[in-house]
Amino acid sequence: MNITISSTLTAAALTTLIADHHPDWQACFLNDDHQPVIGILPKVSWRLSADDTQGKSWTLTMMQRQADLAYTQQHLPSSYHDLLDKLSKYSEKQANHNSSDQACGYQHGLMGFVGYDIAAHALNDEIELKSDQPASFFGHYDIYLKPVAQDGKCGFVLICQDDDITLNTLINELNTLQNQALPKAEPLSLAPIWSKDDYQAAFEKAQAYLLAGDGYQINLTQAWLAAKSGKLSAHLPNLMSASQAPFAGFLQVGDFELLSVSPELFFTFYKQNNSIHIITKPIKGTRPRASDPVLDEQYKQALATSQKDISENLMIVDLLRNDLGKYAEIGSVKTPMKFAIESFSNVHHMVSTITAKLNADSHPLAVLFGSLPAGSITGAPKKRACEMIFELESAPRGAYCGSMGYLNFDGTGQFNVLIRTIQANADGISVWAGGGITIRSQVDDEYQECMDKVGMILKTLADG
Repeated sequence: MNITISSTLTAAALTTLIADHHPDWQACFLNDDHQPVIGILPKVSWRLSADDTQGKSWTLTMMQRQADLAYTQQHLPSSYHDLLDKLSKYSEKQANHNSSDQACGYQHGLMGFVGYDIAAHALNDEIELKSDQPASFFGHYDIYLKPVAQDGKCGFVLICQDDDITLNTLINELNTLQNQALPKAEPLSLAPIWSKDDYQAAFEKAQAYLLAGDGYQINLTQAWLAAKSGKLSAHLPNLMSASQAPFAGFLQVGDFELLSVSPELFFTFYKQNNSIHIITKPIKGTRPRASDPVLDEQYKQALATSQKDISENLMIVDLLRNDLGKYAEIGSVKTPMKFAIESFSNVHHMVSTITAKLNADSHPLAVLFGSLPAGSITGAPKKRACEMIFELESAPRGAYCGSMGYLNFDGTGQFNVLIRTIQANADGISVWAGGGITIRSQVDDEYQECMDKVGMILKTLADG
């Protein structure tokens, strides 16, 4: 059932209003490479949380929607691999094998995220986690909204795949939202947990590991924190306007909010000749933007010719080629584009492109779960890099550096890397930034790279 709702709101603004007025709707917004979609009221959702920081026990909370749009809950013991098994089996039961080969964004499937901590913990169970927020969440969003322009009018098309749902109440609520003022974005002043000296100490330890042969690259990150003031969702429209991030996303589950303005694609799954193909575009290499066009071009060319950044990028390309080789047909893993420069609102990035054709028995969710954490935010070799990150960084990352996106039941989908990402729970708000450390790295340059990446977010949050 498709119903058009007139509106002058952007998808980000509508998401903010839904999150403010209907926090129980489990709203999930994905910018989806500038083809936004908003999932609401999932038919079933799965939230996996660690019961302690050591990850010795886990609880899977399953919520099922009733005809009156209320939810029942069930709590089960589970794990990272149990969650993958449950989601894969559920998706296979829902699969539509008659879907088109043409990519058309989110159609009907799962939306959600996998956090960095749980994926790193799966590589080494000594790595601790944030136990005060979900480690992973997915929902079967059979009710969703997409922007539409029709007969010269703007609005959203509300799509519901469940014939048993009476939509009148929902439509009335969505129409009522059109007349509501956007909630005030409370100014947030986030403070770094590290001083420059703290960062330098961690940097020097990372260099010592690299010189000892423990790894080739370590992605070292640091956090900025603040007490929670207002709802994080209120900042979504401003952050979207400031960043224009292609792979942005927002999710609200209980008192947990996840807001990402990520420029980085992790995986695109698409169909071609009845087979699932995959694209990944790792980012490694950054320079700031400049308002002076001449200086901006100089920064861009400096990145394009930087042997340090090229070698870093190549390391991650090789790591991801190896990750995909476990799931791809032999000989299908290709690198059609290396070291391209892509420019975003506040930085230039070096981006390579890797493609592959998946084996017939490789489920996209298995590829996603098995390839996390992404090599671009760990380093190489991946397992040892995660162990060093756990030792060097001051706190678990939580969702940051995980992956957020969607997977249609036909196997197509798209997931980002959760960089440029803010997370909020009842205790506070955090945002992180970092970069890859190699033996060629200079501490002042790496520290400044953190500032370049996080600066726009900190300013936008402070401005409110």
